[in-house]
Amino acid sequence: MPRSLLIGLPSTIFVSQVHKQPCHIVYTDYRPTPLQHYVFPAGGDGLYLVVDENGKFREDSFQKSLNVLAPATGSDKKRENGKRQKGLVSAGKTNEESDIFKMVKMIIQRQYDPVILFSFSKRECEFLAMQMAKMDLNGDDEKVNIETIFWSAMDLLSDDDKKLPQVSNMLPLLKRGIGVHHSGLLPILKEVIEILFQEGLIKCLFATETFSIGLNMPAKTVVFTNVRKFDGDRFRWLSSGEYIQMSGRAGRRGIDQRGICILMVDEKMEPSTAKMMLKGGADSLNSAFHLSYNMLLNQLRSEDGDPEKLLRHSFYQFQADRALPDLEKQVRELEIERSSMVIEDEESVKDYYDLLQQYTTLKKDVRDIVLSPKYVLPFLQSGRLVRVQYSTDESTFSIDENVSWGIIINFEKVKTNTEERRPEDCDYTVDVLTRCSVIKDISGKKTMKVIPIKSRGEPVVISLPLSQIDGLSSVRMYIPKDLLPVEARENTLRKVEEVLSRFAKDGVPLLDPEEDMEVKSSSYRKAARRIEALESLFEKHDIRNAPHIQHKLKVLHAKQEIKAKIKSIKKTMRASTALAFKDELKARKRVLRRLGYITSEDVVEIKGKVACEISSADELTLTELMFSGTLKDATVEQMVALLSCFVWQEKLQDAPKPREELDLLFYQLQETARRVANLQLECKIQIDVESFVNSFRPDVMEAVYSWARGSKFHQIMEMTQVFEGSLIRAIRRLEEVLQQLILASQSIGETQLEAKLEEAVSKIKRDIVFAASLYL
Repeated sequence: MPRSLLIGLPSTIFVSQVHKQPCHIVYTDYRPTPLQHYVFPAGGDGLYLVVDENGKFREDSFQKSLNVLAPATGSDKKRENGKRQKGLVSAGKTNEESDIFKMVKMIIQRQYDPVILFSFSKRECEFLAMQMAKMDLNGDDEKVNIETIFWSAMDLLSDDDKKLPQVSNMLPLLKRGIGVHHSGLLPILKEVIEILFQEGLIKCLFATETFSIGLNMPAKTVVFTNVRKFDGDRFRWLSSGEYIQMSGRAGRRGIDQRGICILMVDEKMEPSTAKMMLKGGADSLNSAFHLSYNMLLNQLRSEDGDPEKLLRHSFYQFQADRALPDLEKQVRELEIERSSMVIEDEESVKDYYDLLQQYTTLKKDVRDIVLSPKYVLPFLQSGRLVRVQYSTDESTFSIDENVSWGIIINFEKVKTNTEERRPEDCDYTVDVLTRCSVIKDISGKKTMKVIPIKSRGEPVVISLPLSQIDGLSSVRMYIPKDLLPVEARENTLRKVEEVLSRFAKDGVPLLDPEEDMEVKSSSYRKAARRIEALESLFEKHDIRNAPHIQHKLKVLHAKQEIKAKIKSIKKTMRASTALAFKDELKARKRVLRRLGYITSEDVVEIKGKVACEISSADELTLTELMFSGTLKDATVEQMVALLSCFVWQEKLQDAPKPREELDLLFYQLQETARRVANLQLECKIQIDVESFVNSFRPDVMEAVYSWARGSKFHQIMEMTQVFEGSLIRAIRRLEEVLQQLILASQSIGETQLEAKLEEAVSKIKRDIVFAASLYL
């Protein structure tokens, strides 16, 4: 079935059910303008076709592109500690063309323009566009047209606003046929750039991924300046859904025979990763429905409102119900599989299996205590024999765990970005010389795995976490100073094998936790006594030496895993058949009663009527602030500055600290938010109190305060490092919140506050911030 049909089918059925009439999907099972996907390796000077117009992935061509990839040097590294530096594409030296310049030049020469170059940060878009300073893609007539269109649009602005750096710096770039489009631009500038791009006057556009959503702006070529994207925590590979959305801009129907997509790659990547990105499926269409207090209060206030009915008819509930047949089928198949597993004398085997599980858990607890940094650090001397764990492809069920031997070379503390901690609270790795299997993948990357010391493998010094150390021997050996030669490492391991053979009968002596390592923990003594008791039970157990016991244990283990899986699926089924959000609905009603928004009979009170009108900010915190008198006591300018904390989302590194009176208001907001969050937590709402409190940010309080006092836009931009478009978007959202508060004040008869809010709207609704759209 075509991908587009698979995405659209659930939502079509849902819409058809809700409206009680037929709903049809119009789709194609092919792309009218086929795409070709190329790779441009950093430091290279050519393109490599990796997916042709028939959708075939060319692995040989992909490998050739990676082989051309220039190795990163110390000064060119783009990632440190999991974070990237700004300017992810090679900028080149002053007398050198950058990769991005070479890329655009090649596209123009091959007549692949117009081109959209997607980047994943606003600042990087502008940085890359500035690298095009020597390039001119437009003729004289086109430049005249651009200037005419540009100033016709800018005539809507005041003379002061026309002098804004963003306005004056953009025209020279546009006249050369180069544009920038991201959410930080002035709205009127974004619209001008969209018009110029549609008219074919911009040949090269640097844009963030927002340009690929909601705008019908196709091009012949799409370039991805990065293959990784920062998701708020770390840099990750682009998902196939993100790639499909952005690459979909390539190829204009009826104009181009094919669309061109180019990935600029600056690091090694697996063919499987590239294949997943380039040929993967679109993101699933899943409901993002969530229950809000505003929605709940409006349902309770309505005469025929019924929150449970609303939830029952939600797309979220539809998807949950729709999954039931598949889940039931999975349970039936798993139960048949479990029934087919017949084990002789199963009860005795299960009793022995449970003892093994307890024994394994206790051994791990003891190992975690004894080999914690607090006790083990003084004994990690060079030359000490050490027992290490290794994993096998198959599960083994025995008292003797999978362990090998090695010899300690060194140990070191794991570096972190956190503050200094005590040595016993830090993480450590131990460099151990042992036998390993070394496997190379296609890209040449080595994977090392510890194996038994007498197996066939390579002598390798491998860095292991403390958790993989199983025990420390009381035996220490001399090790050569230079272990770089393979012969030196092999000879050292042979000496280790000789020591092991001497102690073959009783085993290599280990350090005694209590006598040698001075472990005084009561938890250790308790666990050690339980281990001794279990070992005596193993000795007496009838089935320990029974034939095929290992096979029986493996079958029982598989059976237990199937049982756990069935239990998990049945739990999901119970949650699906029940009303989605039912527990959350009860918890949110509990919060509203505790705060006095509704009565015990679910009748909406005065505070609830206010929260009913607020949908553009956190309704509970804002209502509590309003009823505490904070908004009424503050001046109009202070009130506007305080409300900016509800609408500002971006995080600024060096935001200016608000003045004293604003800082006091912000403190009151934080205390109110903390009280509301703690109450929700008490009422069983899943919420991180500190994250909720920190979501209200004071970064633009000072700028908004000055704007409300009548400052010019260029003046407030000098006070903050935010993008012009981001600040305008925040002030527009702020006006929306003020309008909702006006309606809330009217609903409860607060005429004085209503007048104050209307004055606030008149003070911020002016000039460039609320300039008319060019599309109207």
